[in-house]
Amino acid sequence: MVAPRFAKLFAVAVSAALVCSMAGVPAYALTDTNLDEMAGASAGASAITPTSTDESSSLQNQPSADDAESMPDNPTKDLPQTVSEAVPDDATVVSEELAVTDAGEVMDLETGDTVTDPQLVGTVHKPADPLAKTDGESFIPVEVAEVKEAMGDAAAEAESDDAADTEDDGDVAEMQRDVSDDGAAGAMVRPAALQNNSYGAHWGTYNGTPAFFESDGTLFAQQAKGVIDVSEWQGQIDWQKAKNDGVEGAIIRISYGWGNGFDKQALRNISECKRLGIPFGIYSYSYAYDSTTAAYEGDDMVNLLRQAGVQPGDLSYPVFYDLEKWTWTGHTPPASPSVYDGIVNAWYAKLQAAGYTNLSVYSYTSYLDTALNSANIRNKTRWVASYGARTNFPFATNDRGWQYTSQGTVAGIQGSVDLNAFGNKTYEASHDVTSMTKVEIPNGTYYINAYSKDSSSLEIAGGGTRNGVKTQLYGYNKSGAQRFTFTKQSDGSYVITNVNSGKALDVLNAVPGNFAVVQQYEPNGSAAQRWFIRNANPGYYLQSALGNWVLDLAGAATANGTAIALYEPNGTNAQRFLLSSVDTGIPVNTTVKIASAVNNNLVMDVVNASTANAVAIQLYGWNDTDAQKYRFTEVGNGVYQIINVKSGRLVEIAGGATGNGGTIQQYESNGTQVQRWVAVAYGAKVALLNSKSGKAIDVPNANAANSVKLQSYAANGTNAQQWTISKAPTVREHLDELASKHRGDLADGTYVVESALQSGKVMDVSGGSTADYGNVQLYADNGTDAQVWKVSHDGKGYVTFTNANSGKVLDVSGASTTSGANVQQFASNGSWAQKWIAVRGSDGSYIIYSALARNLVLDVYAASTANGANIQTYAANGTKAQQWRVTKTQTLRARLNSMASAHRNDLKDGTYTFGNANKRSMVLDVSGGSSANGANVQLYQSNGTNAQRWRVTHDSKGYVTLTNVGSGKVLDVNGASTEDGANAQQYASNGTWAQKWIAVKNADGSIPGCMTGRCWTSTAEQPQTARTCSSTQITVRRRNGG
Repeated sequence: MVAPRFAKLFAVAVSAALVCSMAGVPAYALTDTNLDEMAGASAGASAITPTSTDESSSLQNQPSADDAESMPDNPTKDLPQTVSEAVPDDATVVSEELAVTDAGEVMDLETGDTVTDPQLVGTVHKPADPLAKTDGESFIPVEVAEVKEAMGDAAAEAESDDAADTEDDGDVAEMQRDVSDDGAAGAMVRPAALQNNSYGAHWGTYNGTPAFFESDGTLFAQQAKGVIDVSEWQGQIDWQKAKNDGVEGAIIRISYGWGNGFDKQALRNISECKRLGIPFGIYSYSYAYDSTTAAYEGDDMVNLLRQAGVQPGDLSYPVFYDLEKWTWTGHTPPASPSVYDGIVNAWYAKLQAAGYTNLSVYSYTSYLDTALNSANIRNKTRWVASYGARTNFPFATNDRGWQYTSQGTVAGIQGSVDLNAFGNKTYEASHDVTSMTKVEIPNGTYYINAYSKDSSSLEIAGGGTRNGVKTQLYGYNKSGAQRFTFTKQSDGSYVITNVNSGKALDVLNAVPGNFAVVQQYEPNGSAAQRWFIRNANPGYYLQSALGNWVLDLAGAATANGTAIALYEPNGTNAQRFLLSSVDTGIPVNTTVKIASAVNNNLVMDVVNASTANAVAIQLYGWNDTDAQKYRFTEVGNGVYQIINVKSGRLVEIAGGATGNGGTIQQYESNGTQVQRWVAVAYGAKVALLNSKSGKAIDVPNANAANSVKLQSYAANGTNAQQWTISKAPTVREHLDELASKHRGDLADGTYVVESALQSGKVMDVSGGSTADYGNVQLYADNGTDAQVWKVSHDGKGYVTFTNANSGKVLDVSGASTTSGANVQQFASNGSWAQKWIAVRGSDGSYIIYSALARNLVLDVYAASTANGANIQTYAANGTKAQQWRVTKTQTLRARLNSMASAHRNDLKDGTYTFGNANKRSMVLDVSGGSSANGANVQLYQSNGTNAQRWRVTHDSKGYVTLTNVGSGKVLDVNGASTEDGANAQQYASNGTWAQKWIAVKNADGSIPGCMTGRCWTSTAEQPQTARTCSSTQITVRRRNGG
């Protein structure tokens, strides 16, 4: 894999070297390797051999112009114009302007004056920021004597150049300055001007990995990363720009000394690196002068790390102890390796006791060769500053870092920044999967899903069946090209055969390496076709039996068509896969129950049937409630979301925990991987492994008992992690099915509903009420519409009973599902409380189920047959109190319409007098000949007046209207009353039923006339007759044949 940062940032190193080759840079030092040349090198390949294009000995030792004018070990820092005689030769130069004596006195290098500025040298009680004296830039301290010697060399060279007056050499020197000082355009690194070979240290590739080389082509580190080290002196860094520019890591200053708090940018730098996934380490500059003060620094470091929220696992690079020759007013830095041993050991002890074990010393070569020259310290040093052609430090560790320039420029950072190469001397796989736990799965057919995108799977490209077809990633489609049969071998490996082609997964030519092609090929039993399943926790590595190589998504991409090849293990998600069984038998988008294999009577259940977030899933005895029912929705090949039916929430691991013991709970859908589950078949049973953590839903300690909360646990294939998944319709699904099945048992129509308890006792609305909440009861059949019910079905087959009298529907009070809930009438609202299922029995009777719950039926309270006995819902028990007979009928209006039509010709239109059959001289009369509304109609001695004459007319349905000739008003039932004894009167015509009548010819066939003996039937609501009474008043009563 090419390091993107150094493919861009360090390309200038080679070009600069080429420009300056005539200024004394040996040709072999310019040799580099194409950073894009990735494939073909195996872990055991030899280093790239430098190739010389010019063996001229006259060039090999010629120093560059910049070398002669630079501070020793600091090629980008200019030599001073002069060094004061007052400054001792054994003093140490610590910046371009300052030197410190062995006694700790800080002096101006050119004037020899003592420096007392506390910003530079601190006070007796508080040291200064060590970077203040160099304006935030790194500087490698050197002895004054070395500086004076370099100044002499520079002067001599200047004289030589003047004497020679060589125009070409001047051009070369100027060319070098242009490159060194100005760098390349854009966000390029300005390379260090290296002593004797200003541009020799360079980037290249080695073993197919990014590498950093010393000037002569000697490998410093392969698998190298470009890393910057930063402090508040770099200001507020735009880390996104820095990352985009190729920065692959950062070493962040957290503080200096002890008790000085955070570097002003430390917390932000740490937070940004975490946010953007930039690997980082930490360093702190030491002012310790003995083991006690070192312990103070150790405690301070631990405290700051904890305040910053930096856990040991957050660190990709060590916590570095920065040991340099410091300057602090009133204090003298240690000079003895034995003292420094105590300092380092005390600091290490504090960090290790707090759990921070990835530790290292940082320093520069000359200090490591003097004050720090102990085996203990040198063995702990993994990061060295050296701004030259090489570090000149023999690292004791394989992993190492070289701070090779302080003059880097990086996008997002103002000014200069230190550049480092961190890597390994000897190739080292970031993960050795060969020692990881081998995973065993049942032989069977599986999908190989990408961990980084579990909706995509490994497939044979294009579903090809020929040898040599490569593998790729593609969105799940359940095709044979994505199905593979795993067959275990005697060594624990598996042969993985594609279902579609019958060919095995194979490494091309049995040659492993980064980007080695993985294809399908005729099975041949070779190691190239055997694969170990390793626990990647989470997910699995599929490791080739050819060695420490695993399947890898090219470039960590997840797009359709991404190549899947071999690559060295690196621990990234691009190398993790999930195995799901092809044949699990899980019904998708259907309601199921999930029963434990330990005890099949116990199922997954939401505690207290809650619908809230973060409620645990437990084992509980099957009770057929929706809190125990789930729907599986497939989101990948054998990858599911599990949705609780009652709550609508998804099953997940609380907090996305990846360790053992995570709580299994329900939570609203959030689209995360922690809410997806991979199914692995164990015969007829299934294990459910979390897509995020790889952990299985587990019964703790296989203790299958009521109320045991489920947990996540490493997959082990035991019964505690196996489940039987079977269809279990919800209440609604069950009732929907029942309604659909019996929708034809009772046809739409108008019915009287009679109890099987007693003939003639029917379902009735109390008092003929038309109001909401009118009680429904059992009552003797009286022919009224309060006992007539219209049956209609909805699209699913559910029945609605609508009362013919009120227009309200049969309703369960409060939608209660409890036995004994009252039944009433209520305005139609389409709710389940108003829907019913009529199931016809073999004897022709019906059980009428409520749509609210299973086995809740229409029932007569206490099986009473008394008038007014309450009708309720009750759990089905098979008694006659829950059986009903239905008889087709018509509403009263329909019956009267039929009657009017049948008798419309019994009395022709015309003008008549109507005499009583008992006494023909007594005729129908408007009292007092009144013309007023409400005037009483009576029997009166015939007198031939118009008050006794009535005009007969029929409407289109055959109903009769009797209009008094004298008043022009019509015969009317007072108040449209349907009660016996309601008074008859005259009233202005209004077309209501109170003014409509049906003339029914008597059986004796008498001719209509005042003494014909005809009966007049009011049609307001019930069949009634106008007849003579003991008085002259006319009333309406129910017909009795008189």
